[in-house]
Amino acid sequence: MKRIIGIYILFAALFVSTPIGAQRIKQTPAFKSGETLKCNFYFNWKFIWVKAGGASLIIRDTIFNGSPAQYMSLLSTTNSRADAFFRMRDTLTTIFTPDLRPLYYRKASAEGKRYYLNEVWYEYPENAEGKVLVKQRYRRDKDVPKYKQEYVDGQVYDMMSLLAYARTLDFASLKIGERITFPVATGKRIEPQHLIYRGKKRTKADDGHEYDCIIVSLVEEEDGKEEEIVNFFVTDDNNHLPILLDLALNFGSAKARISHKQGLLYPLKPAD
Repeated sequence: MKRIIGIYILFAALFVSTPIGAQRIKQTPAFKSGETLKCNFYFNWKFIWVKAGGASLIIRDTIFNGSPAQYMSLLSTTNSRADAFFRMRDTLTTIFTPDLRPLYYRKASAEGKRYYLNEVWYEYPENAEGKVLVKQRYRRDKDVPKYKQEYVDGQVYDMMSLLAYARTLDFASLKIGERITFPVATGKRIEPQHLIYRGKKRTKADDGHEYDCIIVSLVEEEDGKEEEIVNFFVTDDNNHLPILLDLALNFGSAKARISHKQGLLYPLKPAD
């Protein structure tokens, strides 16, 4: 179920020093405290699309270690029909600074009969300019937790804070097929993730409207091998709001469509 993480990416604010290749891309604020998103996701089962559950995300202002920060939380659940094949109850949380530097990440996952807990802490020592101290902890079921700590040159992100940052980028300024690369902490290791611009397409949401979208692929790299995980369709405006995810899963394919949104930073205009 590794690829199910694409659903999280949708809400992590789909679409945080500097990602490779992102230095020249224009940035625009894309969200604010109070934004709430919801989506439905569907599994393709024997050529039939079946509604399998939903997810919701909130973004709020908060205080972390005495300083202003932003809090983002995602809850994903399968419904009773999907539970018969694969039960999922996942909560992802990230806290980041107003300039989108991650501070803390937590993923608590009940997937099938397994429970996983991944955590990442970030520190920015004044005496280690340009470096980030990344502390990670991973636990499966009741196993003894595994810890890892290392200094890294440049900014490191987790899945949620990366997507919060990526949402501020103007991917349409790239050439089709061009990519940017980010180092991502999972709670177990730090690995490269690539976002590749694929072009534009008008796309239907579950709110009854169509939107003009840009398409970005997430490509995961592990042990030198690359694998395309999901295609994102995000609005071609300053919101960069995720409208559709198209995923390839180990047991078939899946789609996630946005069904509700409120508290957006900019007005959102349908294409229809």
